[in-house]
Amino acid sequence: MPSVEPFASLVDEMFARGVGSGAALSIGEAGREVVRMFRGSTRRVPTPGAPVTADTWWDVASLTKPIVTVASAMVLAGEGRLDLDAPIREYLPDAASTGTVLQLLGHAAGCAAHVEFFKQLRAQPPADPRAALVAMACAVPAIEPGTTVTYSDLGYIQLGAIIERASGAPLEAAYAELVAGPLALSARYGAEPALSVATEQDERGVVQGEVHDENAWYGGRVCGHAGLFARLDDVAAFAQAILDLWHGIPRGRLEPALVRRFLSTSAAPAAGATWRIGFDTPSHTPGISHAGDRWPRSNSAGHMGFTGVSMWLDLANQRWVVLLTNRVHPTRFGESPEAIKALRRAVNDAAIDLLERR
Repeated sequence: MPSVEPFASLVDEMFARGVGSGAALSIGEAGREVVRMFRGSTRRVPTPGAPVTADTWWDVASLTKPIVTVASAMVLAGEGRLDLDAPIREYLPDAASTGTVLQLLGHAAGCAAHVEFFKQLRAQPPADPRAALVAMACAVPAIEPGTTVTYSDLGYIQLGAIIERASGAPLEAAYAELVAGPLALSARYGAEPALSVATEQDERGVVQGEVHDENAWYGGRVCGHAGLFARLDDVAAFAQAILDLWHGIPRGRLEPALVRRFLSTSAAPAAGATWRIGFDTPSHTPGISHAGDRWPRSNSAGHMGFTGVSMWLDLANQRWVVLLTNRVHPTRFGESPEAIKALRRAVNDAAIDLLERR
């Protein structure tokens, strides 16, 4: 394998700014991993944690969306158990949005981006927090669907419930049966604290092995927008599966034609919208995209997570870059947002440099 030093030095620069404590990186091409790196420790406060290894679990935050919710929806749709063109209200009668399931998956159902539901859930804990969170997400007023794209946690909270109704099983069980089992992923909801990287230090103390996202934490831990924990191998394996499917190779219970539709279709005609169905694409404006400036702008897709994780796919060339960090440790504030964007861009640009030299 090529030397990891160029990537290690980039990660160490972020650590030196007091942002995060650990990182894991997988870069691959044509089904073969060409760079594999583990750096740092599972935490920096209150005491240094164990070294990051292949056995370390990461709170992958919004990577829950493509790995759990989008992939489950694709399997159910392919098997005729979920109607993508059906109104959201067919599954969730109290939903404010008049959009379709497909629009919800493509962030085009008119749902608000984020609401701090956790403040109410924390003050008045409901008997069924998972149901309460879904009801709260459904109740927030929505704008006309199909007119604009707004990245929405609220939409994916509702999608988690739609997966449950379409599959007839709790979300975690549906994902295990439809996606994780067939693709041999160990990724799951929650992980052992001692084997997990820490995220933020907040009112709960140093969060480790429990979901960082407050709405997910107070809303029952298992959600369509956040809550999944994974090892590096899990996210890299999922990336490879999507690349295979794009090229017509069946994987698990997913259908290549449906995966290609999701990765190449926008749910709204908004000018400049980068979102496809469940996956983002790099912005064409230089200096903007977390994917960096050298990552392909066509036949490309990816997703990020708030905790400091990302997955980018060069579909045409069968390449992936999976970067996992805990950039919100010990805090999401200060230099953290700028540091993780700089790291993502630099790592992806360096990955292209490496792959083009091979």
